Amino acid sequence: MPAATLAVAPPAAFRRARRCSPIPAPIPETPRGLARLDRQVTWSVSVYRHSGDADVHEYTSHRLASPALVREHVDLARERPWVSRIGLTEHVREVTRRSISETDLPGGGLPAAVPAPAGGIVAARFYEIEGSEVDGLLSADDARDHLQELRRVSGGAAGAAESTHPAGLRLWEVTVVDFARPTSEDALPRSA
Repeated sequence: MPAATLAVAPPAAFRRARRCSPIPAPIPETPRGLARLDRQVTWSVSVYRHSGDADVHEYTSHRLASPALVREHVDLARERPWVSRIGLTEHVREVTRRSISETDLPGGGLPAAVPAPAGGIVAARFYEIEGSEVDGLLSADDARDHLQELRRVSGGAAGAAESTHPAGLRLWEVTVVDFARPTSEDALPRSA
């Protein structure tokens, strides 16, 4: 995907100190049956140089979580005399966690493909059983088998899976969708 193009400007007057990316806080609890969306935005900076009549991709930064770090990378790239073009790409990862019941699990076999929203790519779909020590069950069959094993261990009573952990067990369907689009330095959020 092509990145947005930034003009190369004269070198920055000074370099700012590098900062660490913030660590995301835990997601608060959501009432049963509701979906919750966790959205993470990062950016990457791509640098190009002239080679004959073409621009050649020189490098792309790792994902940067802070607009200030993106601006710093852009300023550093502008200081290099060989840079002909700088591109910015915004990367958005949306993780949807939807509380479901065991009867809401899809049929047996491999999980069906999830349609991606416009401009997005479904990176992953899996199931989690909150209150259980197992995370990231890749298929509905794995989730059903694990719930059945929890019932068997707890004595086989109907609904026992809900009461085997003090907090109760909750089944989540987790879908991860990635988006990437070109952006510009002016479109970056202003950080404090």
